[in-house]
Amino acid sequence: MKLFNLLKNNITLIILFVWFVLALFINIHINIFKYKIYDFGKFDLGNMTQMVWNTLHGRILYLTDYFGGNVPRWSMSHVDPILLIFVPIFAVVQHPLTLVFSQILLVLSSAFIIYALANLELKSKVASLFISLAYLFYPAIGYLTAQTGFHGVTAVIFFFLAGFYVMEKMYKENNYTKKRIILFWILMILTMSGKEQIPLYTFVYSVFLFILRSNKITRKISIWLGVLSIIWFISAFFIIIPRNAHYRIESYQNFARNLGIDTQIARDVENDNYFLSRYEAFGDSYLDIALGIFLDNEKAVRIFFGGDKIKNFNRTFEPLLYLPFFYPQILIISLPDFLINYLTSAGGIGTAEIENHRISMIIPVLFISIIYSISFISSLLIPDDSKKKIRLFINIFISISILGMCVRTTFIYNNPVYLWLNQSLHKRFEFIPIFADFDRETIKEDGLAIGTVHRIANLDNKDIECANKVVNMIPKEASVSGPDYLGAHLSMRETYAIFPALYNTADYVVVDVFSRKIFTILDMNTNAVKDVVGNLLKSDDYQLILGCGNLFVFEKNKDIKKSDILPLQERSEYREKVNYEIFNSLYVVDYSIPGELTRGVKDKAKIAYIRRENKDVADYILYMTYYNTKTEEIYQAANLPSFSIMEPEDWNTGLYYIEDIDIALPKYMDPGIYRVFVGMSNRIRTRNLYLGEVVVK
Repeated sequence: MKLFNLLKNNITLIILFVWFVLALFINIHINIFKYKIYDFGKFDLGNMTQMVWNTLHGRILYLTDYFGGNVPRWSMSHVDPILLIFVPIFAVVQHPLTLVFSQILLVLSSAFIIYALANLELKSKVASLFISLAYLFYPAIGYLTAQTGFHGVTAVIFFFLAGFYVMEKMYKENNYTKKRIILFWILMILTMSGKEQIPLYTFVYSVFLFILRSNKITRKISIWLGVLSIIWFISAFFIIIPRNAHYRIESYQNFARNLGIDTQIARDVENDNYFLSRYEAFGDSYLDIALGIFLDNEKAVRIFFGGDKIKNFNRTFEPLLYLPFFYPQILIISLPDFLINYLTSAGGIGTAEIENHRISMIIPVLFISIIYSISFISSLLIPDDSKKKIRLFINIFISISILGMCVRTTFIYNNPVYLWLNQSLHKRFEFIPIFADFDRETIKEDGLAIGTVHRIANLDNKDIECANKVVNMIPKEASVSGPDYLGAHLSMRETYAIFPALYNTADYVVVDVFSRKIFTILDMNTNAVKDVVGNLLKSDDYQLILGCGNLFVFEKNKDIKKSDILPLQERSEYREKVNYEIFNSLYVVDYSIPGELTRGVKDKAKIAYIRRENKDVADYILYMTYYNTKTEEIYQAANLPSFSIMEPEDWNTGLYYIEDIDIALPKYMDPGIYRVFVGMSNRIRTRNLYLGEVVVK
């Protein structure tokens, strides 16, 4: 009987707990899957993991920046020491997903704080249940827990909500015990440590406390909270970040010097704050931007609601029926991030999107506002305290309406957590095959004629099995320059730079022929990637040890000596031995491939081409395909010389181009007889020319 009464009295909490566990399970499953398929990269989970790992090894919050420099976090214009509290957890389980799972647990368990706060204000467990479930269904929460990896600003949602609840409970009960006050201060300090702008939240909150929760004790707390918030904000923005900017500047200058690029291309890199350029429409310094926003109201409003920001604004408030505006006293606490996110004037930066982690601290303020908006509306409609049941009915009705709208919009906005529920587990999360399907029936036939052209799979731009082998073959202590998407898996080391940073000094250089991230960030010519790969091919310091798909691994080795002859030669005369057209008048006129290849041992192939007519071959990449006649699996690798030294679109018609191809088959390939093809693809059209068979041992 006692157990029955206990369950009956806590049925709302039990329902919330069941849904919390379900959401937790789904989020863990999604994040494990995303990690396995390399959806988490160096930015940002890799950086966060590297900072915690470095802290464990005595380099407090150090990471490798955009340009290959090992620098303190704040030199990249972010101050988020909240990461330090995760160091003990990470010390026990050293894995990038440790941070992700910690954040998921904090964000989802915040629903219980919302429940407690709602019950404290509305005196209704049912209404509190609906509001806390609405929080779990709120579209942006799903994106934070299932897609953004880990960010300090997201993790502190829990601490801000908990601190607000502790203060409200003390105020309503007029019971300010020493333990409660200490707990409140711990939670507020943890909140402020989430990111450099969050002290503005706690400052506005201190004003709220001073005006609307005013008594002798709260006034004293609010004054100290306001002073501490301003000191921390000024320290972060005007002292810590500018004084450490020289690390970033030096790193960028070294990067530019190594690549021979003009440092004037990316002037914002050398600013005191790297992100000031996002507000360049208002000025190029803190003061100019602040004055520009304040004095040019018309421009500020135009930018605030420009582009797709109205859509993002609606996607933020529509799930909550715009009710937070009924209690602006609390909603105004979120003003700092609304200004930061919506006043960006630089193009291509989606800071206002609900899919972005920058919405993190707005969310708890919205839900606190919801609770007090409901209380305000019901009190406004039913001012008579004797009609509490009617007021309670209104509270429940509004709460369930918010839950209904959150459920509706969570599917409209494709919240990844509940989208998962809406599709079968098998279809949604079946492991992605390494290679796309192709017409196997044709190429597996006996007596396949040499020189025939077939449509085989495109060159894969994310070969999962290859990526796994690359990650596993690189020693833990080695410095690495590689693509962004390997950055989370290879984050637990002192140095992991995004290629081409450190391409001439790292112990291992991993080249992704499709990688363009750093050049896109700096708005630079992406052809520089090809120049760097060409330098690696010619360098006596690096040896190719593996090539698969779009990935090539070079190891630093001082004991090698390469030929001075480039692996792609142009000739006006050549003795043609065959005449096989691949596509668009690009012909193979000679080739040689080994009859036997050994996995893990480098070998060479040679192909001679000619463009007989000036047909379009722009953006085509040449690559090799090896088809296992027994298992029907394929292995592919781009041809680096024709990618990095001179692409087919730059070849002159009537001239011959002889390409020497390094073959470095990985050991994970199955031995057997392979059919060999040379192909060309621009991701839309693909053609593959059959060259013969090779035995792989």
